[in-house]
Amino acid sequence: MSLYDFRLRFNFAEAYRVNSEAEKFKLLELTSGKNIILTSGLSGAPIKEQNSVAVLGKLFKSEAEAREAAERCKRAFLYWSIEQRVGIDFGDGRQRSRFTDAGLKYFEKMHGCPLRSDIHGIDVYEHIEELKFISFNAKAEVGKHPDKLIDTFGREYLNNRPFTEKQLLASEIYANSFFDISARSRFVTLVTAIEALLEPLKRSDDVEELLEEFKDKIRQSTVDETTRNSIIGSLGNLTHQSISQAGRLLANRLLPKEVFNDQASGDFFSRAYDLRSRLLHDGAIKKEDGDIWNLANVMEAFVHKLLLAELNNKSK
Repeated sequence: MSLYDFRLRFNFAEAYRVNSEAEKFKLLELTSGKNIILTSGLSGAPIKEQNSVAVLGKLFKSEAEAREAAERCKRAFLYWSIEQRVGIDFGDGRQRSRFTDAGLKYFEKMHGCPLRSDIHGIDVYEHIEELKFISFNAKAEVGKHPDKLIDTFGREYLNNRPFTEKQLLASEIYANSFFDISARSRFVTLVTAIEALLEPLKRSDDVEELLEEFKDKIRQSTVDETTRNSIIGSLGNLTHQSISQAGRLLANRLLPKEVFNDQASGDFFSRAYDLRSRLLHDGAIKKEDGDIWNLANVMEAFVHKLLLAELNNKSK
C-alpha cells in the first residue's frame, strides 16, 4: 500500500525569521508516532538564515489524510503569524520550476538521491526514501524564538482551530501585507483584511420598503437602461449595512477598550475605511489626514488585535 508525505513550503517577509541554529527541528509528535518537522529552505543552512522554510510530514495512509494534515499546518502557522505579527507567503502550490524531467534526472545522478521540484505552497506526493527538493534561490535576516513557535504550532495543530473561509482569507491577507513595501498599498491591503471578515447586517423592513419605492421610480424614469440598471443595483446594495458601519460594530464588539491613534477602535476603523476609499479614488490622502506610514503601522496593530479577538471569540 502506498504511503504519502506532504511538504508545506513558505516564505517569511524580509525582516522576519525563526531564530534557530538548527537546520531542522520537530514541531510536533502526533499520537500515531509521526513527527511534523520544520526545516530550512536550503539544505545544510540554519533555519535562521533562510527566509524560506518548509514543514514536512511523512507516512500518511492516504493522499487525502496527508493533504488534511498539510492544511492544518497552514492554519496553525497562519494563527502564529497573526499572534506574532509575522509576514508569511504560502504561495499557491503551483509548480513553477524551470527543471524538466530530464534536468531532474541529471541532478539526481549528480546528488545520488531522488529529487522533486521545490513547490511554493502545499505539495502532497507518494513517500520516497531519501527524497530531496531542488530549487534555484536562497537569501536571509532577523528572528522569532522557536520555543514560541513549537508551543503555538502544537496547540493549534492538535486543537484544529475551525477557521471559516472568511477568517482564513482575512488571515492570509494580513500575513501577506508584510511583503508590501509601499505604505499606501499596505494600508489598503490591511483595511481589506478587515473587510474580508465582515458580514453586514440587513437593514430594517422600513428601509427595504423605501428602497423598493426608489427602485420603482427609477424603473419608470426616462433614464437610459444602462444607467437605470446601475442605479437599481446600487440601491440593492443599501439593503445591508455599509462596510464602514459593519466594521465599526465589529471593532467595538471585539475591541471595546482599545484605542488607536487616540480613537476608539470603531471610530478608527470608520476613519481608516474612509481614508482607504479616498486613497483608491485620489491616489493620496491630505496632509491633515496624517502620515500614511504611521497610519499603515497603526492599521497593522489594529488588524493584528482584531483578528486575534475574532479567532478567539467563543461567543460567536
